[in-house]
Amino acid sequence: MATEKERDFLAECILPSLEMNASRLGPLKITGFLSMKGDLYNNELMVVGRAVNGWTQGIYPTELNSSSSREEYAETIYRTVTRQDGCPMEWITECWGNQEDYNTRKSAFWRVIRTVIGELNIADIDQNTWPSHIVWSNLYKLAPEEGGNPNNTLCNAQLSGCCSLLKLELSIYNPKRLLLLTGIGWAKPFLNEIFSIRKTDGTYVEAVGKPKIGDQPMNVVVATHPQGKPENEWVHEVLEGFQE
Repeated sequence: MATEKERDFLAECILPSLEMNASRLGPLKITGFLSMKGDLYNNELMVVGRAVNGWTQGIYPTELNSSSSREEYAETIYRTVTRQDGCPMEWITECWGNQEDYNTRKSAFWRVIRTVIGELNIADIDQNTWPSHIVWSNLYKLAPEEGGNPNNTLCNAQLSGCCSLLKLELSIYNPKRLLLLTGIGWAKPFLNEIFSIRKTDGTYVEAVGKPKIGDQPMNVVVATHPQGKPENEWVHEVLEGFQE
């Protein structure tokens, strides 16, 4: 689950910029997200996407015009990534093969993460608890309610705050491995603010690095988004990237 520190950072340092840019964003309902930690996470792997593709109830930027409204919405988001009756990350296996709603089995994003977890011996991927062993986050915490990635205006409005929040997440979760399934174009503005990486000449792995954020060095791999890619080859390159 996300921490209260992340929730408060969202309310105080990211949501205000959304309201400030309300006229430029137009009548677009925005949804929000915070990191999600599995109950069995033991610092082995943190995965990061570009932005959440639909999540909780949306809100118009103009509605975030007071500290109380921002705190309330941040709390709403916080409650969606925490759970009192089990591990919050198990929604992935609960939706695996879902016939009526979002089917995580049809997501290349979650399929390759599952395979990487198995290949790294982090968890038994035949058990429903495999997602509980990781932390999942996204570069951009705010996205259109109806789904899809944020446009340039929405990205620019939250970039500075989201860079700082990602750095905070890394210090809190202290992962041994960080896998960004974003492509270098999406990741570069964030990583330039946090640590240095070096580009590679791989087909699917575009950059690697070994920065130190918390108590230990962290193996970082920046890979292309897996959608439409040959997944076995994609996973093979990622595994090699972690060994560099």
